[in-house]
Amino acid sequence: MRKESHFNPPWWLSNRHLQTFWAPLVQKTPIPKLHRERLELDDGDFLDMDWVNPERNAPTLILLHGLEGGIDSPYLRRMLFQIHQKRWRGLLVYWRSCSGEMNRTDKTYHSGRSDDLQQVIQHVVATKSPSPLFVAGYSLGANVLLKWLGEQQQQAPITSACAVSTPFNLAICADSIDQGFSKIYKHYLLNSLKKRMLQKFPPERLLELLNMTPRDVMLISNFREFDNRITARLNGFKNSEDYYRQASSIYYLDKITKPALIIHAADDPFMSAKIIPKEDELADNLELRVSEHGGHVGFVSDPKITGTDFYLEKTILEYFDRFL
Repeated sequence: MRKESHFNPPWWLSNRHLQTFWAPLVQKTPIPKLHRERLELDDGDFLDMDWVNPERNAPTLILLHGLEGGIDSPYLRRMLFQIHQKRWRGLLVYWRSCSGEMNRTDKTYHSGRSDDLQQVIQHVVATKSPSPLFVAGYSLGANVLLKWLGEQQQQAPITSACAVSTPFNLAICADSIDQGFSKIYKHYLLNSLKKRMLQKFPPERLLELLNMTPRDVMLISNFREFDNRITARLNGFKNSEDYYRQASSIYYLDKITKPALIIHAADDPFMSAKIIPKEDELADNLELRVSEHGGHVGFVSDPKITGTDFYLEKTILEYFDRFL
């Protein structure tokens, strides 16, 4: 169900790139004390996770970061602060190799790795018995979350979820971010991914697995090429198109049975407005709020905000409060 978004930035801050850039430029939000836990995965790999208030018997919120995100991502720091302020229990999940230590297997994290999220949820339910249990995903993490909800349907042991700035259709997004000023974001993210590959694999292993040299990796110029030559080959997909088709959350939205809020901006510079789901692609219990402005995980309504009271955190937590 599509609902009206109440996000309305000041006129001079309505530009989509300003919205995207603004939050990382303000003073960093302080974060509460974090407690690290390592989750051993079924395939011999691991995920690192940081807890806030791990021993509190309180509403629990799991956070899923975006592409190349982590503890320094402003949206995560703000939400961890708010979780602590509300005296809730929180869990920040780091995708494979995103906690500061490379993962063990040849696999990488990607937009469709919902099996890792499944193991996180199972672990949290088994060890903490949380009620209620909420999940919020951002960008890549939002896509993983919606895909997982569509796969698990009524079996998903959570109360409700929220997805922010979701790349619903990965094929369209791979092309959109390669156009105009958005190439700036592409270069930043792609360079980070390529450097991670060189850090993860020595030259001889790169040649064995991918038939590529370090120079070949660094010469990759767009996400389609990266996903075709690296993501697909390391993670069991035929090619980039097979990966995009299997991993894109747009194909799972009509199967979701748990209540979820989707927050999206029509001017998101990481993707085209063409990917925004139509009414007939949404399950009845999905609430889609699309604002005209907001950028990518931006949604800055007041430029004087110090980083602890953003529109996103207010909106997400008010939505979860409905279920208390």
